[in-house]
Amino acid sequence: MEIYKGRGAKEDEKELLEVLDDVFFWEDDEETKRNFLELLPKLYKDRYDPGYNNVIIKEDGAIKAAIGCYPIDITAAGRKLRIMGIGNVAVAKDSRRKGYMVELMNLALDIMKDEDFDYSLLGGQRQRYGYFGYEPVGSGLNFKINKENIRHVAGENYQSTFTAKEVDENDTETIGKIVDLYKSLPCFTDRNTENCVDVLRSWRSIPYAAFENGEFKGYFVVQKFGGLQEIKAVNVDDTLNLIVCAMDVIGTEEVGFTIPIYDTDFCDFMIKICCGSTICPVEMINIFNYGNFIEAFLAIKAERVNLCSGTLNILIHGFKRDENLAVTVDGKKVTVTETDAKPDIELDHLRAIDFISGIYSKDRNDLPAFAQGWFPVDFFVYGLDNV
Repeated sequence: MEIYKGRGAKEDEKELLEVLDDVFFWEDDEETKRNFLELLPKLYKDRYDPGYNNVIIKEDGAIKAAIGCYPIDITAAGRKLRIMGIGNVAVAKDSRRKGYMVELMNLALDIMKDEDFDYSLLGGQRQRYGYFGYEPVGSGLNFKINKENIRHVAGENYQSTFTAKEVDENDTETIGKIVDLYKSLPCFTDRNTENCVDVLRSWRSIPYAAFENGEFKGYFVVQKFGGLQEIKAVNVDDTLNLIVCAMDVIGTEEVGFTIPIYDTDFCDFMIKICCGSTICPVEMINIFNYGNFIEAFLAIKAERVNLCSGTLNILIHGFKRDENLAVTVDGKKVTVTETDAKPDIELDHLRAIDFISGIYSKDRNDLPAFAQGWFPVDFFVYGLDNV
């Protein structure tokens, strides 16, 4: 038997999608059968090179296993980071228990380390992917609001004055405004007028733009089952108007959504009127370059919070390599450099991920007073930017 293990190619795309659809959706009824091209156009349209962006195993020319390795460019506090999103982890039914999933995960990790990606993200069972260096982290604020809250806040007969319009991929003017609004945050991915609608339609989501007298007021993205993937008003004072507009579109008495902790105006608005709120992790990640990761997301926090100044030396036995780092905060300025100094704290890989960006880490309890407020850093990723 001839075995191939490596990146796919353009000519593999049709077969790749057929294999993925069979692995994941073989139990679907014919009338409601799902397919990856419909569910994730941002990844599987031909122009996004899904063949090359998968590592595959072939037996005698037939694809038997595949793992998606999708590059994402991100800007965090003005710093450019390289991310790899892992998705569609699949092994054909007749080729299981051969170790193909482990082989391809390790191949994908080797690619990320060799090509200097800063970190990787994926969704999946914690322990399954913990073996490969992934840990659930991040700080998202989940808010819920209902019509009863709104009645007390805005009055019995409060109605939205906005008109919602489903976003058409040909309406480049509106798409450009959505992209600009999204990129007004301190952290954003490489959404643009060409790919934005494909991103916002992930997992059968529907993007809407809101207008008043022809003026763009914000946007929201409705999940297939009624929640909101994203929502953002141009002016924070219009947030309730936009939420009620979204509720009218969905046809619901209650709605929930998760937003980054660094969207401070939005968080401040919602915390005063919401039915309830929770802090939740946002995604599983594996960090390959701790220096870049810490500097970018701690810089976001330094803009949001008045942090104490000082230098903390951290030795991390990372997934890719050891990093002995001097993390310095000087007012709003954050720098991270390699150092030969004795570490103040020493961490293995998974503990380091939790320490830096997890909701809870016992290791943070023993930090010197000046660094107590530094961690967790302000890490967040919108669900539609995930793979």
